[in-house]
Amino acid sequence: MECPTPDLYLPAESGRLRFRYGLSRRVGARSARLFLFGLFALAAGAPFLANDRPYAVRIDGRWHFPLFDGLDPADFSWLLATFVVGFVLLFLLPGRLSQRKGDRRGMLLTGRCIIFVLLLAAAIGGLGGAVLRLRPSVDYRGLLASGRAERAYFAPVPFGYDRTDLAARERPPDRVHYLGTDDVGADVLARLIHGSRISLTVGLAAVTISGLLGIAVGLILGYYGGRVDLLGMRLLEIVMSIPPFFLMITMVAFFPRSLFNMIVIIGITSWTTQARLVRAECLKLRDQEFLQAARALGLTRCRILVRHLLPHAVAPVLVHASFAVAGAIFLEAAFSFLGFGLAPPAPSWGQMLSVGISSSGRFLWWLSLFPGLAIFLTVLSCNVLGIRLRDRIDPQGVRVPA
Repeated sequence: MECPTPDLYLPAESGRLRFRYGLSRRVGARSARLFLFGLFALAAGAPFLANDRPYAVRIDGRWHFPLFDGLDPADFSWLLATFVVGFVLLFLLPGRLSQRKGDRRGMLLTGRCIIFVLLLAAAIGGLGGAVLRLRPSVDYRGLLASGRAERAYFAPVPFGYDRTDLAARERPPDRVHYLGTDDVGADVLARLIHGSRISLTVGLAAVTISGLLGIAVGLILGYYGGRVDLLGMRLLEIVMSIPPFFLMITMVAFFPRSLFNMIVIIGITSWTTQARLVRAECLKLRDQEFLQAARALGLTRCRILVRHLLPHAVAPVLVHASFAVAGAIFLEAAFSFLGFGLAPPAPSWGQMLSVGISSSGRFLWWLSLFPGLAIFLTVLSCNVLGIRLRDRIDPQGVRVPA
């Protein structure tokens, strides 16, 4: 007697599995978008949320506004970058990517818009606001205690990320320091808020560098082929064989530790994947009819590459960029944790993890829990968003669990 084939009940079961799978993906992508937008908003509003300078203070009968007077172009650039990235995450992605699978024109337009706004956000909010400046600070609380200041209004976290207090060092979370203090008495919550700028700066700027290099190299190799492709692939293999950790150690030996050096190292060691993706797309498209027509019309090679070939190779790079941002953030945390990243008092999440065990041998659990949780949620959100983009751009690649 033959056993019944599973095809009799496969469609209904497959439909339920696809519904659950799609629902979990949609909920996860929506949560990831909201979390990343909140992280950008946190980075943009860092001076207004955690600062030892008051919003307003009355001294000798006159009102002063130290917090607003201390803002620089980097702070305003982060506000603009948050607006741009928020537009992408909350409006452009759900709207354009929810179109039909066969709407190739909409996908190409989406890719161009997203690449443009991400590059703009990286240039404005990343490199423009990368350096956290140590500004001279006045002890306004001392002025209040001495009676020189009559009234002051502070931020919700009235501590600066570079403010140390040895009398309050290694203090667990309490009503004054909501997430505790580190080994030099700096407030953990203030450093977490300002550290979001460093993580997002490294993620966006490093991916921008690697994306530009990868797209340029991939277009050239895929379009020309032949010996150019052969020599270029050997160059890719050489770069892929260089571990970024060893390169970072070498750079630290010759150059001071800085955010710019870290961004450059991560960018120049992670462009190979984008180049291989763009090369594969170009090899597939270079003999298509529309490119042959462009050559027959006498268009220049530069115009063919940029105008006709590049838009069709954007989709795989866009998907990989979301995963690359998570990888760059994780690498920055790893570098700082090992002591090769930013030097204190820069509020790096990885550097905060490295002081979880104090010099006295005491385990500071709040310094391991909260920065580690911030890194985990940021990397997870970028990966979930990348999976959602991959499912939308390549629907045939979706796999339903058995």
